[in-house]
Amino acid sequence: MDTQQMAAKIIVLETAALEEWNKGNPTPYLELLSPDITYFDPFLEKRKDGFESMRIFYEGLRGKGKVDRYEMIDPVVQLYGSVAVLTYQLHSYADGVDFPWNCTEVYREKEAGQWQIVHNHWSFIRPMDLEWLK
Repeated sequence: MDTQQMAAKIIVLETAALEEWNKGNPTPYLELLSPDITYFDPFLEKRKDGFESMRIFYEGLRGKGKVDRYEMIDPVVQLYGSVAVLTYQLHSYADGVDFPWNCTEVYREKEAGQWQIVHNHWSFIRPMDLEWLK
């Protein structure tokens, strides 16, 4: 599989998981997570470590936060051997409100063509007030 095909596969995996997540179903994401996953989320006070921690967290969100539509903007996959870094902006629309996010995910190729997420980092899209720099 060439670099473009591998990058496309990562985006397909992510999009399929997002489609289900937006219906309140975290199972496709759970199926992608590595046992040693690390996870940052602006709603959490500290990093989540390990699959079991993520399973409990995601199961607590099952059926909640349904999204009417979303836009994955400018996804980029950078490949480094058996590691892929996916970055994109996500706009999730629910009840007429736009929830804008930055996402970084690090995938590892477990075996030929089988990818799993080893790190996920979510942050809000909003310019920082840089007034203090002046």
